[in-house]
Amino acid sequence: RKYRVRSSKEAKDKSQALLNKPAPEWTLPDTEDQPVSLKDIKSKIILLNFTGIGCGACQAAIPYLKELKSKYSTNDFELIAIESWSGKTSSRKGYVEKKGLNYPFLGATEEVLKDYKTGRAAPWFFLLDENHIIRKIFFGYSEERTSKEIEEAIEKLL
Repeated sequence: RKYRVRSSKEAKDKSQALLNKPAPEWTLPDTEDQPVSLKDIKSKIILLNFTGIGCGACQAAIPYLKELKSKYSTNDFELIAIESWSGKTSSRKGYVEKKGLNYPFLGATEEVLKDYKTGRAAPWFFLLDENHIIRKIFFGYSEERTSKEIEEAIEKLL
């Protein structure tokens, strides 16, 4: 099954300007309202997933993302989801429990949404190298295509 998320071409074009540049820094709350900062993540590769609790394509990506998180050691790879639509900690916490997520699920701020130029659309995937440089950007999710593209990009960076 394929999901397409509608977003303006403008948002996609703006996000592409982030390629090969340092990822914007952030500190965001986890499901326990504890701060998590990008600068503290030391994995060789980081996949940031801007997602939305009510997004069908985002939910379709979860089995793949859980599998991806389990496949690599934390030294090599970290997956961080950033919930773009709901500001409530309780909503994020319930979602993590319901979906059995094995990766951090943080709450977005207006600032981080502007910095990453997502236009509140979802899902977005930003692949960062060990220096937190954005090396690849993926928008939307198709089980066959997106999963394969993300995995190939990870393997190239490892």
